Amino acid sequence: MLRINKPVAAGLFVSLFFTSISSFAKEPLNLSIAKQQAVRYHDSGEYDKDIQTVANDAMRYLKIRLTRPFPKGKKPAIVLDIDETSLSNYADMKRLDFGGTIEEIRQDEDKGTDPTIKPTLNLYRFAKDNHITVIFITGRFDYERKPTEENLHQAGFDSWEKLIMREGEYYKKPAAVYKTAMRKQLSDQGYDIVLNMGDQKSDLAGGYSDKTFKLPNPYYLIP
Repeated sequence: MLRINKPVAAGLFVSLFFTSISSFAKEPLNLSIAKQQAVRYHDSGEYDKDIQTVANDAMRYLKIRLTRPFPKGKKPAIVLDIDETSLSNYADMKRLDFGGTIEEIRQDEDKGTDPTIKPTLNLYRFAKDNHITVIFITGRFDYERKPTEENLHQAGFDSWEKLIMREGEYYKKPAAVYKTAMRKQLSDQGYDIVLNMGDQKSDLAGGYSDKTFKLPNPYYLIP
């Protein structure tokens, strides 16, 4: 029987301990991997499928809602966000590696070339065809109004009731605070917001809409 003296055995144990066991810190998902996953999600077609699913749910709800009377004296309306809801910034986001400065992001938006998110356009057209007012509430600033309007027209959103953009006291307010305040103003003006659709929880929080619909957005978060 092989015998190993105690000093040798102890040395062997220490050697094995330091060569066979690794230590890893607990850390969040690596940013590079997260970006790769976001690209795969988009390019696989799953992103478009998920958008279509939510838009279909919104369309079904609106069709059902049209069979019921609206509150007397109220003007039925839907509220839509713009970026990643009505228009896609994906190409610019990918070019900037899902980063970039605020100035770079605004410059890309103001080129006015963002493509249409078609399921939202279909919902928009259905609402218009059925005499439902369409109102955009966006986090874009009022100085971006002209290129934003041109982009919406070019993308097929040919008419709307209002395009509400950040200005005045809401210039630096959190999105949830700003958008809630804008919907309250619309409600006070006599609109019944039948549905509100956006890609951020902050687009939808705060009430003043009968039902909300959240589109997917793994690319950025706006509180």
